Amino acid sequence: MKKIGLVGGIGPASTVEYYLGLIQKCQNELGQNVYPEIVIDSVNMTKHDEALREKNYDKLCEYLLVSLSNLKTAGAEVAAITANTEHIVWEMIADKVPLPVINIVDAVVKSIREKKYKRVLVFGTEFTMRSGLYKSELLKRGIVPIIPTGEDIEHIGKLIYPNLENGIVVEADKAKLLELAEKYIAREKADALLLGCTELPLAIKETDVNVPLLNSTEIHINEIYYEAIK
Repeated sequence: MKKIGLVGGIGPASTVEYYLGLIQKCQNELGQNVYPEIVIDSVNMTKHDEALREKNYDKLCEYLLVSLSNLKTAGAEVAAITANTEHIVWEMIADKVPLPVINIVDAVVKSIREKKYKRVLVFGTEFTMRSGLYKSELLKRGIVPIIPTGEDIEHIGKLIYPNLENGIVVEADKAKLLELAEKYIAREKADALLLGCTELPLAIKETDVNVPLLNSTEIHINEIYYEAIK
């Protein structure tokens, strides 16, 4: 099994989910005595967020490439970035990465196609929703992306950061997220809800909405695992 490298800390709570999720996946599939080798390069999330707010994508690319290089130096043979938002700059770094990297957007879109969903509500950070990160990839495949509009984008962003990013689930915030989800699901006739932020699954569970959930964290973990055992 290949040694796995994770660009972590963006945010800390989801990095823990990746670490534990990969161990659980290996034990479920390969046996309780199997623990994958994992190295984590935990970055300064504040620096990444500043680069995103300033739209300094060259700087964000630099941060990611340095982190991926650190993972390769530490012996990682396959890697992943434990966040959706950072994939905004994926095309800028794709031909420069020093080792194979499993792209979360590719993994999620593949899952959507396999499950034959047609109208997908996309929740994520403000950066993710405004960038069209998932919108363009879904449209290419004839899938209708439903992106919140107006003040709802900003509101969802504030419900994610800073509390959820740090693993804190505030019940009032969760209730508001579900209220917004229900509004768009009903109005736009969505047949699935994409949790396009790796912290959102901490708050929104399968039983909370009346359409299937696409948990980007879980989907990504599965793809990392399958690449690691090739």
